[in-house]
Amino acid sequence: AAGVDEGPMVDAVVWQDSEGVWRAALDTSAIEGGSKLADSPALASFRRERKWGTFSTLDACNYALNVYEDGDVLSVVTDCSPHGTHVAGIVAAHHPGGDGALDGVAPGAQIVSLKIGDQRMGSMETGCGLYRALKAAVDNKCDLVNMSYGEPTSESNHGRFVQLAGELVNKHGIIFVSSAGNNGPGLSTVGAPGGSSSPILGIGAWVNPDMAAESHSVIEAETCGGRQYTWSSRGPTFDGDVGVDISAPGGAIAPVPEWTLNAKQLMNGTSMSSPNACGGMALLVGALKASGMPVTPARVRRAVLNTATQLSDLPHADQRLTAGRGLVDVSGAWDYLVSNEAADVPDVRYEVSVSYSNSR
Repeated sequence: AAGVDEGPMVDAVVWQDSEGVWRAALDTSAIEGGSKLADSPALASFRRERKWGTFSTLDACNYALNVYEDGDVLSVVTDCSPHGTHVAGIVAAHHPGGDGALDGVAPGAQIVSLKIGDQRMGSMETGCGLYRALKAAVDNKCDLVNMSYGEPTSESNHGRFVQLAGELVNKHGIIFVSSAGNNGPGLSTVGAPGGSSSPILGIGAWVNPDMAAESHSVIEAETCGGRQYTWSSRGPTFDGDVGVDISAPGGAIAPVPEWTLNAKQLMNGTSMSSPNACGGMALLVGALKASGMPVTPARVRRAVLNTATQLSDLPHADQRLTAGRGLVDVSGAWDYLVSNEAADVPDVRYEVSVSYSNSR
């Protein structure tokens, strides 16, 4: 449209090298502090070499490239928010040579970044992005998926995405974890898909006494032994499910992109509790594989839910709707898996539906 600044133009060249690898380079000289084509890195698809470039020294915004369809399609991947990097850091950040204080929950885990948000829509997820991400999780043989995305819903287990997520879990054996939502403390505030989809573990957000006092100025926080964040969404769902399956710490200081000009940042939300729980389950999956024990979503789910630490400040009934079974206990879950290794408990899934009628 006339008068609209579309931003700088970036030229791209795509070619196949002598080894048959598709590569591309960007000319970012139109951006202040950018590079001419000759000075830009010749990048292969990110998963092949795990290398990236930077648009300019001024913006410090990194990008990765993916080449598809025999060089006909070039995808330039960057971010419009530090949210995804922060979430990934909670799961698997690793700082070699450090004391481990800044490492993620499972620093040995490998990350596959599946971008579902459209930058033109303020990073809102799109149906196409969601479906492609599910397929990519299968194609890359992922063991777990964390989804720190969601929105309010009045329907449970509804829609094509939930159907495909069910196939991901039940057919392909991938553990799926997602944020329950940040719309508490009212009842029935859990969102989709985390709090309202049966195949997906919905994670609530808990805060320990130290963080409550230091970061949120909670008076006498040490007397409560920790508590559920007030904004963490609560169940039940509109079809009667408890909504929140389990809870994990919902605040974290984790890495953020270079363009923020910070090495790390504090963020709070079920977007943070979900990767915390996912990282704990990644430890369980790694231990199961190392021990030669079977790994299935049902086994890990059973172990995590049956060994959760109940919150002392909540009555049992309130806890189920607020924090689910309680806090993730990785050590307890591992002991449960080991002690039940010999138990011949099949992974059986039942789907029960109840029809409603006004007739008598």
